[in-house]
Amino acid sequence: MRRRDLLAWAGASAAFGAAPARAGRARLAQDAAARFTPVDVRPERVIRTVVGLRPYRRSGFVLKAERFGRKTLVHNYGHGGAGVTMSWGCSTYAADLASAAEPASVAVLGAGVMGLTTGLILARRGARVTIYAADLPPDTTSNVAGALWLPTTLFRESAVDDVFLGLFRETARLSQRRFQHLANDPAYGVYWIRHHQFSRRAPAAPYDDMPGGFDLYPGFEETDDPARTAGYAHAASYHTLMIDPDIYLRALMRDFQAAGGRLVVRRFATDSAVARLRERVVVNCTGLGAKDLFGDDELQPVRGQLTLLLPQPEIDYGYVTGDARGVLYMFPRRSSIVLGGTQDYSETDLTPDPAQKTRMLSGHADIARRLAGS
Repeated sequence: MRRRDLLAWAGASAAFGAAPARAGRARLAQDAAARFTPVDVRPERVIRTVVGLRPYRRSGFVLKAERFGRKTLVHNYGHGGAGVTMSWGCSTYAADLASAAEPASVAVLGAGVMGLTTGLILARRGARVTIYAADLPPDTTSNVAGALWLPTTLFRESAVDDVFLGLFRETARLSQRRFQHLANDPAYGVYWIRHHQFSRRAPAAPYDDMPGGFDLYPGFEETDDPARTAGYAHAASYHTLMIDPDIYLRALMRDFQAAGGRLVVRRFATDSAVARLRERVVVNCTGLGAKDLFGDDELQPVRGQLTLLLPQPEIDYGYVTGDARGVLYMFPRRSSIVLGGTQDYSETDLTPDPAQKTRMLSGHADIARRLAGS
């Protein structure tokens, strides 16, 4: 797959045929027809509908250290729709930048997945770490993440250079390897699933990569036989990691506090308020908050809406596809079935859109009928 297609939005390419097949990659075995248990998408099974704002920068995330008066300020924000995905890699890099200042104590701003992960790494290295945050889980943006391990809505390739792409690859690989060690531990809510990208049209060009490298997607296969793709023209499938944010973020908080970390609920209105903190090293993991707090005008929200259904333990796969109205994706969690597919740039309204909810339910119901006939 062309990197720019997948990183812009994994589902868009799968839905409309722009996600091409890599020539020579292994094909699905001819005698191993795919079988899918359809998702039960009846409206009475809806648990809730939630909205979150992805902190997107067209030139990608910010990982750097700079002087901030007499302090060292480390930035770790702007991960778009890939915050959970990139958390261990980017937070390790941010912790390295903070550790280079040899701090006895560190302030971390934000208690989403980046703040908690960065704080945990630093606390395990022996620093005295305080996380300052306006909101704690389960009330953070990270709690509203879809959280399939797959970098999406992360950057625009035309806006980045080879140095950034190298950093992205390094941090993506580090992050995925770290999540592997947490897989199938019920305390963390991380587990492997089989994920499918269904295309309605035949691919036009060969895959040349997957984000971070093909080896991060075990069992990568593709087929254009409709008998094994629920009637779609083409499918690419692979194993990747599903992370349940509600379980995972609670585990991160427990680990952080067990390592000696401290959580303080505090909102900072200005950077001068941050400057008055006693810690000499500050790590900024505020996501969209960095726009106002530190003047990053490139940051923009990308609104995403999810509808959660009652869980179906028999659903052990995920998919992304679409129709003329947009992208549709489904991820299974232990606690729910996640239906999504919205991507509204510069929209800030956190009120669920009934029309989008209707689109999700009707669109995924159509896919369920298709899968039932496969």
